[in-house]
Amino acid sequence: MLPGVAGTNGASSTRAAFLRRTAAGALALGGAVTPRFVDDALAWSTAAVPPEVHRFRSRLDIVTPRLTVLQKHEGRSTGYLFTAPNSGPGNRGALLLDDDAQPVWFRNSRPVVALNFRPAFYRGKPVLTWWEGKTTRGLGDGTHIVVDDAYREVLRLSAGNSRPSDLHEFIVTERGTALVTAWEKSTADLTAVGGPANGPVIGGVVQELELPSGRVLFEWRSLDHVTIDESHQPWTPQGAYDYFHVNSIELDRDGNLLVSARNTWTVYKLDRGSGDVIWRLGGKKSDFQMGPGTGFAWQHDARRHGGSEYLLSLFDDGAAPQVQPQSKALILKVDQTHMRATVHRRYTHYPNVLAHALGSVQMMPNSNVLVGWGTAPYITEFASDGKVLWDARLPTGGENYRALRLPWTGRPARRPDAIVEYAKGRHTIYVSWNGATELTHWRLVSTKETTTHPRTGFETAIVAPVGVKTVALTPLDAKGAPLHPALEFKV
Repeated sequence: MLPGVAGTNGASSTRAAFLRRTAAGALALGGAVTPRFVDDALAWSTAAVPPEVHRFRSRLDIVTPRLTVLQKHEGRSTGYLFTAPNSGPGNRGALLLDDDAQPVWFRNSRPVVALNFRPAFYRGKPVLTWWEGKTTRGLGDGTHIVVDDAYREVLRLSAGNSRPSDLHEFIVTERGTALVTAWEKSTADLTAVGGPANGPVIGGVVQELELPSGRVLFEWRSLDHVTIDESHQPWTPQGAYDYFHVNSIELDRDGNLLVSARNTWTVYKLDRGSGDVIWRLGGKKSDFQMGPGTGFAWQHDARRHGGSEYLLSLFDDGAAPQVQPQSKALILKVDQTHMRATVHRRYTHYPNVLAHALGSVQMMPNSNVLVGWGTAPYITEFASDGKVLWDARLPTGGENYRALRLPWTGRPARRPDAIVEYAKGRHTIYVSWNGATELTHWRLVSTKETTTHPRTGFETAIVAPVGVKTVALTPLDAKGAPLHPALEFKV
């Protein structure tokens, strides 16, 4: 409770006096701090905090979904979890999590959603990339965003040729370009799927863009290369017919492109120069003999792996409409000499899940596999033999487009955030530093003592010694080196 607020049991300071005292006293040595004081603390103390979300006294603007870790075993991979939950409780945005599913960094995207959050390299430096925008019937219209390792925005990029920038892919390539998805509205003969002879249709578009200009270097249109009769999507008279629905792009080892189309149940290999289809894997016109268990439907996130052995991972949704009993992660062995596909590995969740959209599969350097279950609210890491090493569940109503586990080092340009609260004769400092991955401890210095306090999740609570008037708080790395000038507070 706060001084001057009902229930403080006779605290000597009035609320107004406390405001004046802390507002005059909070500062940073070496840089100004805009402190958060009693008004925000009062908002915290009177607000109901749902159990499905994380909320923090030092950053009331950060409200993230609370994931529940169900299993956690030895052998799991290192790195942070890159997520961007786009439904359920909590705010929308890019969300970096640690191994305990605690927030490490969050950037709010409201009123739109953020999707496809991942690290990359841009101009030789580490960056974070994602898409922000609005979605309608599984298609996006938004912007691709790049921030540096201090979380400063360095680039915003839209698809070229005035096309809508789609949510499904944004890859920064080694040659300094970007691969993005887009879409277009047109008309086509839809009689092969039960529609009119000249009906509205949505075609998938793949572009390679020059950075940072956004100039189109290459554009591939599905309507030029893939006929309507390849689609498995049921035609309805409502809206334009989304016959293709591109949802991932991957650079193959020979420099050509792998493109996944959800609604044709096919992965296409495209010539990066001419745009010609080199081969089709899966679907109605597969160039490969599909071995037992290799069939997939409504798939996402097709990725190339292996050296001489050609492996391809994908998330097999199996719905919607439902055509399989459960969703699964598939890793296929693709024999381009004999044109055969066989199952290399297969992973399912227990209890069984059926995702009607979204989903991802990441093969780790240690052969572990991380699966994001899309509209099913789970993220799971498997050992290569299928043993579950880590499993977490999003809160009710939560879903996540892709999940990745990768290394990241963040050094925020923004200062730490803190608030001082008074209760039961003690002052408590609640302190956080959004995105500071090197932060391990906080050092508190007062006229009475110097103490070191381990970082405890996103926000750390530190009780100031009784009777002191000023304390200084310094963020430290694992070696005890300061990461920022000390924050000084009057208490």
